[in-house]
Amino acid sequence: MAPTYILAIDGGGTKVVAELKELATGKQFRAQAGSASLSNDLDLAVENIVKVTREVCEQSNAKPSDMVTVMGLAGGSSVSLAEQVKVMLKLIYEIEFAYLEITSDATTSLYGANLGAPCVVVALGTGAVGARLTAQNQIKLVGGWGFTVDDFGGGARIGLMAVQHLLNDIDSFDLPKSPLTIRLSEQLGCTRQAISDWLKLAKPADYAAFSPLVFSLQDECKVAKSVLAEHTQSVVELISKSRGNSPLPVILIGGLAKVSQPLLPQALQNELSPCKGDSLTGASILAAKHYYDIIEEGQPNEP
Repeated sequence: MAPTYILAIDGGGTKVVAELKELATGKQFRAQAGSASLSNDLDLAVENIVKVTREVCEQSNAKPSDMVTVMGLAGGSSVSLAEQVKVMLKLIYEIEFAYLEITSDATTSLYGANLGAPCVVVALGTGAVGARLTAQNQIKLVGGWGFTVDDFGGGARIGLMAVQHLLNDIDSFDLPKSPLTIRLSEQLGCTRQAISDWLKLAKPADYAAFSPLVFSLQDECKVAKSVLAEHTQSVVELISKSRGNSPLPVILIGGLAKVSQPLLPQALQNELSPCKGDSLTGASILAAKHYYDIIEEGQPNEP
């Protein structure tokens, strides 16, 4: 029996969102849950993916076997992680889709930002990643290797730098000295034991939660300003690597795009193009492509 729904799922370090569309009627159903970053916490990511999938199934009375599904997930560019998700969905949660593609949220953001047309996208959220979609439908990913070794330009890195300044104050002065580190100490404590306890449990999203504080203090705190100067340089470098020698339009997206853009050199700001859609839009575009490939040719074509 031919599938009758397309399911788009967008998952990152902070949340996962699912949008189910019934093709015959155009009805849409949505659900949201917590983090779904495969590279940060695979088990938690799958739990939240299952949660939103089951919720849209309940809303629509549809079954996963009725759905052509594309998931754009942080860490989804890893073939091994994507395969683990597929196995877990099938064997542990007994969820089988009519068709399932798991890819990076950078890829789905790339398709969504210019509604499937060629472009360069740099996504700034909990992490940071760049991607380029050519006229030949070829995709190049840049960065986004995960918080442990990369994600420079993302909110988790901003938070990490802020915490490092707090640690330096504690080591050097036994108390926080700057407006930023004083505010951080109100949340983490200012003793070695309290901070160590927090560090043992902290995840990328916990560090990223401090980025709004850093931005809010940039005009009154030299430390916050220095953190953002380093963040800006990381964003500039990521944009440069993502563009390569391409003349394609560059689009900045993600939760930190709006606050980071004014920090960039004016010449670079002038070269940026507006975003037309998000990662969920891109996942939906890809799912629709696969659906029509299945209907018309009997099998989907890879993007």
